[in-house]
Amino acid sequence: MCVAILRAEPEHAEEVERTIRDIAAATRDEPGALAFVLHRQGADTFIVYEKYADEAARDAHFAAPYVAGFVARFPELLAGEPQIEFAEELVGFAR
Repeated sequence: MCVAILRAEPEHAEEVERTIRDIAAATRDEPGALAFVLHRQGADTFIVYEKYADEAARDAHFAAPYVAGFVARFPELLAGEPQIEFAEELVGFAR
């Protein structure tokens, strides 16, 4: 599981949201992608929850051109470094 917190520069918040929405749509078709949920907190903070079948699927996602291209633009789009956390899911449910 991966949770990313991205704080957009105010003038780029809408572009960041559009880009993450596009990434979510593309991720839906990735083998091994189990979940991708975008949340918005306030005007310019985005929280992304991602879940993959295994580490190889997660690595393939981050290597995809649409993700790598977005990551390369972080210095321009974000107000500081993103906070990205990886964890092993122990228990839970989704409806």
